[in-house]
Amino acid sequence: MVNNKNILIIKHGSTGDIFMSFNVLKSIINHNPNITICSTKIGLKTFRLLNCDFEEMVDQRGNTIETLKVLLKIKKKNFDYVIDLQNSTRSSLYLLFVKLFTNSQSNGTSVFCTRRYKSENSREHVITGLNKQINLINISKIKNKIHQPISNFNQVIIVPGSSKSGLSKRWPFDNYLKVIEYLITKKIKCYIIGGSDENDIKKIIPKNKYIINLINNSPWEDVKKIALKSKVTISNDTSAMHFISNLNLPIIAIMKDNIYSYRNCPLSENSLIIKNKNIKDITPKKVINAVSKYI
Repeated sequence: MVNNKNILIIKHGSTGDIFMSFNVLKSIINHNPNITICSTKIGLKTFRLLNCDFEEMVDQRGNTIETLKVLLKIKKKNFDYVIDLQNSTRSSLYLLFVKLFTNSQSNGTSVFCTRRYKSENSREHVITGLNKQINLINISKIKNKIHQPISNFNQVIIVPGSSKSGLSKRWPFDNYLKVIEYLITKKIKCYIIGGSDENDIKKIIPKNKYIINLINNSPWEDVKKIALKSKVTISNDTSAMHFISNLNLPIIAIMKDNIYSYRNCPLSENSLIIKNKNIKDITPKKVINAVSKYI
C-alpha cells in the first residue's frame, strides 16, 4: 500500500520510547526508504543511531509558533502517508490537521486516521501494538537480528539509575551493591552505566578493579560495544534497558509490577523480568539467583 511513497513518521516521547520504535521504523524503511521523521532535536539525534537515511523535520514541542511552522511544512510537503508512531493527544491533533488540510493517508490509533489501529488489550506491549498498526498498511515487521554475546568476556552491565522523573523505578542501590559484591566474587567485571541524572549514584560506587564506573560517561555507541561483549544486563526500567533490548541481548529487568511492566518490558531473547508492586521488596537474593543462570 505504501510502496514508492513519500512517508512522514511522527515520533516524539522519551529516549526509551524512541528506542522501542526502532525496529518498527526499520520495517517501514525496509519497505520504503523515502522517509521523513518529525521529532525533537534530541529525538532526531537518537534516531541517527539507526544509521539509516531519512529526512529530518525538527519539532520543538511546547512552542506554539514552532508547532504551526511544522504543520505548515507538513502541508507544503503533502506526504503520501503520515504514520503516527507516537499515538498521543498531541500527535492526534497533527493528524486532524493532516485530514483537514492535506490529501495524505494516515496510520495510527487516532480517530482522525484513515487506517486506524484499535487495540483490544490494555496490556498489549508497545512494540506489539506498533507492529500491528503498520501491518494495517501492509508493512510486515522485520526479524530482529539476534546478537550472541562474546562468551569469553567475563562481564555484565549494571544500570542502577533512572531519569529524575522516574525515581520510583529505581531498585535501591544498596541492593545493587550486594549483586555487584556477588559478581566480584566470581571475578566478573561490572560496567555501571548511566547519565547525568545518576550523578548521585556515581559518588557512592566503590572503587574496585572489577568495577568500571561509566556513569555520565557512557554514550550509546560505547554502551553497544560493551553490551555485545556482556553476558547479561541488569537494569531498572530505563532507556538503556530499551536500547540493549533492541540489540536482542539478554536483560534482567527489575520493575514495578504495574501496567508498564507489561507494556514496556524487554522483549529480547533470554530476558527475564523480576517485578513486584513495591520494587523495594525485591530481594538481592532473588536477583542474584537470576544472575547465576547467565554467568
